[in-house]
Amino acid sequence: MLILQIINAVIALSTIIAACLALARPSAFSGSRNVVEGERFFANMYATRAIPLGILVGALPFISFASQWPTKALLIAAALVQIVDAIIGAGKKEWGMVGGAGVAFIVHGLTAWLI
Repeated sequence: MLILQIINAVIALSTIIAACLALARPSAFSGSRNVVEGERFFANMYATRAIPLGILVGALPFISFASQWPTKALLIAAALVQIVDAIIGAGKKEWGMVGGAGVAFIVHGLTAWLI
């Protein structure tokens, strides 16, 4: 179980890093040369969700005194978010996003199941 918790934390950390990159350089995610206000807005929205969720999803499975059902609920929510991210990625034909979100979905789901 510890290995799965570590993998889960690494995936959560990668989400946090991606959100920080989106904040710093929204063009890296949109692919446009000239970032418009809407792109910056959506990068900010993504980071607002991803950073706190990533911190909680990465840390809570390691906290032994934490109640199990809120941790499971949070991991399930994170897995569902990853499904939506994969759907968005598929719509944009961003196959790396689809693959990354798919792996994150599996790991968050397995961690929720086994915790």
